[in-house]
Amino acid sequence: MDIQLGAMLHVYKGEWGLPTIDFECLRALCLLRFTRCPMDVETNANPLRSGAGKLPYLQIGNDKFVGYSQIKRVLDLEGYPIDAHLNTKQKHLSATYANWVFTNLHAYYHYFLYGEPFNFDKTTRGLYAKRTPFPFNFYYPSTYQREACDVVQVMASFDVNDKLDKHESDYLVLNAKKCVNLLSRKLGRKVWFFGDTYSEFDAIVYSYLAIIFKITLPNNPLQNHIKGSQNLVNFINRITKDIFRNEGFSSIKPTKTANGTDVNVTHSEHKFLESECSTKIIAGVGALLAMGAFAAWRGIYNQLTTRSSTDYDGIDYDDDDAEEGLD
Repeated sequence: MDIQLGAMLHVYKGEWGLPTIDFECLRALCLLRFTRCPMDVETNANPLRSGAGKLPYLQIGNDKFVGYSQIKRVLDLEGYPIDAHLNTKQKHLSATYANWVFTNLHAYYHYFLYGEPFNFDKTTRGLYAKRTPFPFNFYYPSTYQREACDVVQVMASFDVNDKLDKHESDYLVLNAKKCVNLLSRKLGRKVWFFGDTYSEFDAIVYSYLAIIFKITLPNNPLQNHIKGSQNLVNFINRITKDIFRNEGFSSIKPTKTANGTDVNVTHSEHKFLESECSTKIIAGVGALLAMGAFAAWRGIYNQLTTRSSTDYDGIDYDDDDAEEGLD
């Protein structure tokens, strides 16, 4: 088996400027790009051809390796281990940190992308349906919802099939925010979490946070919380821009910023930009009206003061005389 001949990684097509919409697919892509493994990527993939009904999967000849764990094992055997640059202590820490992040973010990710009914119906279902061939696109996205039900039930102890007021999502949000805070402190000003070299832990953190940060969900409390950690935002944007520069995809048309550069914005951000532009126009008109009113007032004031000065009789009155008049 030669990984350089005929090897193909199958993943979901991306959105929001990311190379893929799916956490498992994104961290598999990180394995390839971080280690610079020479392998082609197919984004118009059919999950039903994997043999397990899921993406990602790696195909080398007639052999298929489904899921992140199998793909990583193949890359390790072929000489592309992602943690090769770490020492023994760092490798143990990487695995420990990864389990900790999984405990705090995995349930949040599954609930708010697949388990929260409004998010799933308005956003996630359509994302996966568009990337699944007809007629499987009608039912296939629901498999992720059923998987999320199992994950949330085990890790958060409530059922996503219950009424929405019984969803104890506050617990998930609280743990996820604490996790983001600690990740921000751990990263600090470093390029990677272990200094100057990448690791599997970087791939896992990026894959969780990039999707949660970029996705346009109606209800996503962690998104704004991530925005408050500028070093994590820089971490996400740097990897997206530098490593996945040619693989990011967005179905949203680019718009022009104030300095003329193209950026991809969401529907809500587009509305914000429109409202901001309208606000600036209204403020400008208001300023002109205020200046005009002030100029008119100054003209009237000058006329009145000129007229009053012509009526002055030239007689000066002493204060003592004025006081005597009052007496």
